[in-house]
Amino acid sequence: MKWLQRLKAAAKARTDATKPTEPGYVGFVACPDGPSENFIAPEQPPANEATSDPDRWCWPHGAAMNTTEIDAFTARLARFSEKGLNLDDAEALANKLVRRDREMDDRRNCMECVHLQGAGRWRCSNTVMAGIGQHTADTQLPSSLTHQLQRCAGFINFYSQGNTP
Repeated sequence: MKWLQRLKAAAKARTDATKPTEPGYVGFVACPDGPSENFIAPEQPPANEATSDPDRWCWPHGAAMNTTEIDAFTARLARFSEKGLNLDDAEALANKLVRRDREMDDRRNCMECVHLQGAGRWRCSNTVMAGIGQHTADTQLPSSLTHQLQRCAGFINFYSQGNTP
């Protein structure tokens, strides 16, 4: 008998096996057609459900900004644009301040302060507390100073109206 004829004559394997193959063997040869009636899938909330925590993968668990950081970033970006910075510079400064907040640095930026006056040509209206000068008219601030992180006794944050970041 040729090889091909032997293959054709061989009995076909059963795909609906329900008996163990050997005595004492717990497994079965074929798997059932459908899911087991004893299997219950675990309940998982939908990914876009409003009750799930949107910040679960954000800072401090990941590098992405959390909701609070995004709100502060947006407020800073609007403030910096109002004060005369172009969008690229405002965004770079806002990113710098996000890193500062994450590192818990206590230094501040003049662009965040309510006492900063003007747009492009800046003045400090709290000169005595800030230790800059005696009169507001004498306090022309260079842009390098307004973009630099520093400690200032007269600082009041524009979006929280306090000394916290």
